[in-house]
Amino acid sequence: MTNKLVVALACLGLAASAGAEVNFDKGVDTKGVITQASATKDYHPEPGRPGRVRYSRDCRNFSFGPSAYPQSSQRYMLDSTEYIEECHFVPAPPPPPPTPPAPKPPVTPPNNGGNNGGNHGGNHGGNPGNHNGPKDLAEMKDGPQNHSYSGNHGGKPGQWVCRERIGQTFRTTAQVNLAARQLYPWENESFSVCMEGPRVDFRTGASPYSYGVDQVGLYDVTFNLTPNYRVPTPPDSDGMSYTAFTYKDGKFILNVSDRWATEYAGEQVAIKVELIKDGFLFFNSSKGEKTFTLNVAGNYELAFAESDLTKNKDFVDDSGDLKGAKKFFVKWGFRRIGRISTQDYIGKGDTSKIPQ
Repeated sequence: MTNKLVVALACLGLAASAGAEVNFDKGVDTKGVITQASATKDYHPEPGRPGRVRYSRDCRNFSFGPSAYPQSSQRYMLDSTEYIEECHFVPAPPPPPPTPPAPKPPVTPPNNGGNNGGNHGGNHGGNPGNHNGPKDLAEMKDGPQNHSYSGNHGGKPGQWVCRERIGQTFRTTAQVNLAARQLYPWENESFSVCMEGPRVDFRTGASPYSYGVDQVGLYDVTFNLTPNYRVPTPPDSDGMSYTAFTYKDGKFILNVSDRWATEYAGEQVAIKVELIKDGFLFFNSSKGEKTFTLNVAGNYELAFAESDLTKNKDFVDDSGDLKGAKKFFVKWGFRRIGRISTQDYIGKGDTSKIPQ
């Protein structure tokens, strides 16, 4: 009785896992359950085998510029599709039988007159099938290769052949609201909202602020952003430009204008110059460099003689070169010093060339 109960329960478990239908009102037909379970094609591999679930990822970008008032974006639709990988196992074909060894050449008996004729002819006949072994393994067709993974099942080598089917589709809308904050004219902010499966996440791309983010809603999501504190960002590379480069009374003079002097009032700027002597083709020579640290103003006049410069590793002593007229230019750049921007160095390139 106990053994029958165990068999019945085992059959019920097999039927449930295989998707077999069991009618409890008519009793359990163990033979039928086993037959139905064996005939069910199972596309779900063992744990650890291929059979993954992935989701498409849909993102929307939200950009904001300077404003002294709260701002709101449009509401955008997001959707993500579920893809379910279903796999079945294809065993590897059995290896071909080994190729039999080549037959040994017949041994020619000594010439014994006419008595040897029959034996000699029979020894050369042989079985024609012995010289044609099984086809080489490379000639045999492998199992399906598309979407397949090498592996094993029940200790047998083979491939998991997989295909994807579409599962659920997830949808939501998203909107971003910004509380009032201060952005400078050269600053912009960008954020992204992405949906992957049922999950929606929010990321900051670029912003001069650290925000507190409050997510409201499940299917129509709103992100309310409240600024916590300001984070320095790189300065505007076009915020400074040179207006003139001249040579007068034994000194080189570089004039620079600052577009954002009002916004950076009370801070400082460091401007570095490197004097370059123009050479033939690409053979320029550095005469040295100097950094000027100044209070922010609308315009800067940087005057320096060659003797004021610090010789750097690129310095070339060409004082003995007396060939032709000498021309010079300046390679320059700047760095903001203060709380508004980072102190990233902004290279501005070369000025025009002037004679000394």
